Amino acid sequence: MQGQDILFTDGTTLLGADDKAGITAIVSAMEYLIQHPDIAHGTIRIGFTPDEETGRSAALFDVQQFGADFAYTVDGGELGGLEYENFNAANPVITFHGRSVHTGDAKGKMVNALTIAAEWQQLLPAGEKPEYTEGHEGFFHVYKLNGDVETCTMHMLVRDHDRQRFESRKALLQQMADFFNEKYGDGTVVITPHDVYYNMLEKIEDGHMDVVDLAKEAMEAAGVTPQVAPIRGGTDGAQLSFRGLPCPNLFTGGANFHGRYEYLPIPSLVKACETVIEIAKRASQRP
Repeated sequence: MQGQDILFTDGTTLLGADDKAGITAIVSAMEYLIQHPDIAHGTIRIGFTPDEETGRSAALFDVQQFGADFAYTVDGGELGGLEYENFNAANPVITFHGRSVHTGDAKGKMVNALTIAAEWQQLLPAGEKPEYTEGHEGFFHVYKLNGDVETCTMHMLVRDHDRQRFESRKALLQQMADFFNEKYGDGTVVITPHDVYYNMLEKIEDGHMDVVDLAKEAMEAAGVTPQVAPIRGGTDGAQLSFRGLPCPNLFTGGANFHGRYEYLPIPSLVKACETVIEIAKRASQRP
């Protein structure tokens, strides 16, 4: 990025380019089209969904009222990113139930929920965690733990690009729960399952690769080389694709998201905007 103008913070907080950069690219592209009525295009629909990181932002999105044949999220990373494959995702909550007894009289009586939670963490496949995986490799991730001797709650992420392996991962957690309940007593471990989204590849490959091809053409017209890669995360486009709106993901130009080292090269953001414009221009020329 040497020689480019780059947006960043003072190092004490994140930039927030994810997703502000996407909003900027979309709004700027629409502003350009309004200012250039000579550019022919079809009907364009614009939507903004809040709170994406919770996995619920598209839950109430009215696809039918939106009235689009296809769409794109502008929520990707560095220049040229084009994604139509993402994790299958589940966010289960594991509750551990113990028995609190005075520590001076605890022998043979106390069941420490925190100790069981630690045992659970250690029983997960050691190499199948985010810090050890890449590409299409899935993982288990414990990201929050709170509670006491009596009750402890663990929040987890279960991720895999392959649907069969994804289901096997969830099945493994249930097998672990059965093991703990046999070891410590029924009801010791309770899993509250929650599937968040699935891999949009299932829907895009099923007759919608033309939407991907259109994005590639638009990028190349804007002087950008498409970089197709699986998302090691999720996007609203995954939920929308499963609800009948094919929705790959486009780059914004930003990098190091969700941290204080986040940055955004201005030329990359400009190219994101130009890509949106080129998609609008070319979509009207396709059957």
